Amino acid sequence: MSESELSERQLNIISMIKGNPFVTGKEMSVTMSVTQRTIERDLSVLQKAGIIRHEGRVNAGVWVILEQGNTNS
Repeated sequence: MSESELSERQLNIISMIKGNPFVTGKEMSVTMSVTQRTIERDLSVLQKAGIIRHEGRVNAGVWVILEQGNTNS
């Protein structure tokens, strides 16, 4: 999945993760003024595309960006 195939919100999620790998879905949803479910869907798309991965426990893990080359914004 290339950068041009990502939505603006998905690019913002990647940017937030770059700035703080410990950011939560709730924090993202508040910052972007969308529901937590919307963020969860976008995170799922990014994970299935191999762009990000979540490591650790669900409520205390860290986000890892896997595909640096296509996500520079």
